[in-house]
Amino acid sequence: MTIFRKVLLPTDFSRHADKLLEFVPDLQLLGMKELVLLHVINPMKAARWITVDEGIVEKARAEAAASLDGAARHVRHAFGAPASTRLEIGVIYQEILRVSREEKASLILMGSHGHGYMKKALLGSVTQNVLRLTKIPLVIEKFRSRVENGEERLDRLPQGMFSRVLFPTDFSENSLRAFDALCFMKDAGIGKVIIAHVQDAGRFEYFSPERREAYNRTDRERLARLKRKLDFQGFTGETILREGWPFREINRLALETDASLILMGSHGRSALKEAFTGTVTESVALHHVRPLMIIPRDWNGDA
Repeated sequence: MTIFRKVLLPTDFSRHADKLLEFVPDLQLLGMKELVLLHVINPMKAARWITVDEGIVEKARAEAAASLDGAARHVRHAFGAPASTRLEIGVIYQEILRVSREEKASLILMGSHGHGYMKKALLGSVTQNVLRLTKIPLVIEKFRSRVENGEERLDRLPQGMFSRVLFPTDFSENSLRAFDALCFMKDAGIGKVIIAHVQDAGRFEYFSPERREAYNRTDRERLARLKRKLDFQGFTGETILREGWPFREINRLALETDASLILMGSHGRSALKEAFTGTVTESVALHHVRPLMIIPRDWNGDA
């Protein structure tokens, strides 16, 4: 069963956005049959152009269209993947969400940041808003940044995106939905799955030693059941149980296990219905050290 057939890739033509095209082979392993490249013109810029000269608007549109077409041709020729383009004017995150619905996209691939990036801003506001409101899975890339000859260079992790997947779980309904999505990704080149649960230190510190051990015993068995399900489907996996602040431990585990991807649900057991997204998931996203795939709580596997 292929559940990620059409992928939406928003781009602002920054270097970070251009580097996202390097993920196309991974997406093809995931089952992608079509890539939709989207550029959204900021309405504030458009308003300034209109007050000056409508010719400037048309020039900007033409330049953006040419850049989109160039990227689409590159995808077709380099990877043999069908690629189409969309050029819109509007509030960027709203247009991304609208186009994802119109195109019946099954996955959105975005960068952590693009134009307007500041070193202190670990997650761009556009990506953060899409994370909070998307109804379909979202992948947020992560590149290694280094300085060479005075210029920033962006490097992909050496392994494929799905080669070593870290799956943090709190055993909530949304987390188990993310586990189901993981099971559908068997053909994506997954070499190993690390199933991890972090006992929340903020809650655990008030428990007696006996109560802690009871919780740990229960959660070790929960982890073992998930591993048995993966074993049955032919995955190679291991389980990890530890105590700490969940988002910090998840990112620490991603580094310790050399994970190529963190896959998790958007909400956990403690998420309020009114909350846009689970605090742990958003905190991981804000500081993520590896590519991150987020499965929304109301996603059912359909586009």
